Amino acid sequence: MVRLASLVIVLATLVPLQAADPTTPIHWSAARTAELITELASKVNKQTGMSPQRFMDSAFMMYREKSSGAEVHTGTADFIIVNDGAGTIVIGGRIINGKLDRPGEIRGDSISGGTPYTVRAGDTLYVPKNAPHQFQVEAGQHMVYTVVKVTPVE
Repeated sequence: MVRLASLVIVLATLVPLQAADPTTPIHWSAARTAELITELASKVNKQTGMSPQRFMDSAFMMYREKSSGAEVHTGTADFIIVNDGAGTIVIGGRIINGKLDRPGEIRGDSISGGTPYTVRAGDTLYVPKNAPHQFQVEAGQHMVYTVVKVTPVE
């Protein structure tokens, strides 16, 4: 019994914490967004070049200093708002070495044949479900963006 309880505790720590979508309005002022960007910049994982801040199940902010691998979401679309910095988001084409990472999520090394969108603070992009996409950041630069997960109506 102790062994089972220990296994349950270990498994529970491996499950990522989710911040449920709120039932009341939340307001992030421009000043609070700037504070979040500063906080995230101070917490960048030097190995991955990323610092995420989850707001709720359907939205998060990412501070990124390095390019990402490619990804595809089979059930949701991404509405991306660039908050700070600049970079390129490649959308479409074919994912290279794609493998199922978790249900509804395929990750791979890069994209072949996608369309590059050069973005900077204030820009917004919509990435449809099933569209490969990849975030690219030049060395010495950064990009901060908010992603809102959207379930498209079909």
